[in-house]
Amino acid sequence: MKFLLTSAYDKHDMLDVLVDMASKDRIGKHSLCQSPEKADAIIFVEDVHFDDYLFSKLRSHPYVSQYKDKVFMYNEADKPWAALPGLYCSMPTRFFQPGKQIPFPYLDLPNDFIKDVYASPVEKRWLFSFVGSASHRCRKEVIKLSENSDGVLDTSDFNVWDCTVSEKASQGNLFAKTMAESHFMLCPRGIGTSSFRLFESMEAGVAPVIISNQWVPPPHVDWSFAVRVNERKIGTIPEVLRAIKDEAADRGQAARAAWESAYAPDVMFDTLGDSIMWLLEEQAFNSENDSTALFRKLIVKTDSMVLNTVKAARRQWNQVLF
Repeated sequence: MKFLLTSAYDKHDMLDVLVDMASKDRIGKHSLCQSPEKADAIIFVEDVHFDDYLFSKLRSHPYVSQYKDKVFMYNEADKPWAALPGLYCSMPTRFFQPGKQIPFPYLDLPNDFIKDVYASPVEKRWLFSFVGSASHRCRKEVIKLSENSDGVLDTSDFNVWDCTVSEKASQGNLFAKTMAESHFMLCPRGIGTSSFRLFESMEAGVAPVIISNQWVPPPHVDWSFAVRVNERKIGTIPEVLRAIKDEAADRGQAARAAWESAYAPDVMFDTLGDSIMWLLEEQAFNSENDSTALFRKLIVKTDSMVLNTVKAARRQWNQVLF
């Protein structure tokens, strides 16, 4: 299929990332197109815009009205709403709309040190680890697990979006090193239902423990390698993981294989293309069914009108005869 990738905003880092991925795509099933008329789909690849959180500029873009049947978006906002059909990183279960949205991974991960973890295996020190801030109430419970593991570190005082280059590098290296030395990586939700660390753990080949009740799994891989723990049962994690410690290596390898099959930079464009293709097919199917339903409704209404007319005519005829 042919896709036109664009953005409604001057800042569009994720668009640049996806265009680069398209150039590295090794599958070759989908391609880029510069013409909105010839494109099978138009995809707005958007960053989070806090000055326009409702994407009003996007919704007023000419393409949205001119090509409404083939316009989609990539949306990585922590608290998203359905601005357009498309790919959503953190759409919670309670608002998720099958047929209009597909849960999707983040296109870009902020920690460059993760890339070296899988290629340089080290001795495992921790049963599980977590390096992060208390950005959600469930993370506060996760941080309490520091009593059970020195691999749990509270970095609430560190802001990755407001720090120096050296501070970011130091924290990124600590995060990657701790992950590498762990059998399991705890991946609790943050402000959004998803988290970067889930996909980082897959890339690193470390078994992830997903703690997010409202998270919707992306459909591109088999998630059986992951351990899921209810947000209300975080205290049971040490016991749960001790019981399956001997599965950690296999789960980590399966996580890495899943990442390579669907989310690595040289296949991500294909995964995205297949997802948009599915949404197009779903829209066409729903549109066809809606038309069929309307047609059936019209037939029933017409039959009813004809039947009522015949009955009325019979009554009048009987009145004339008798």
